[in-house]
Amino acid sequence: MKYMNLLKQHSAKIAAGTGALVLSGAARADVAESITTAVSTGQANYTLVVVGLIGLAAIGFGLRAIIGAMR
Repeated sequence: MKYMNLLKQHSAKIAAGTGALVLSGAARADVAESITTAVSTGQANYTLVVVGLIGLAAIGFGLRAIIGAMR
């Protein structure tokens, strides 16, 4: 009987803990998906910046060569 009373007293806490444990697995999946998406977006942005800088440098060197040839 003592154990039944103890179980009745703590059943709400046990249920809440079990529910939180089950829901935390779903939350981890959402976080992992968000991180994967952020990494993909960051890599795409990095690639775009690198290509832009290389293109800008090529235009700059090309204009310098044209101006140098015109002198």
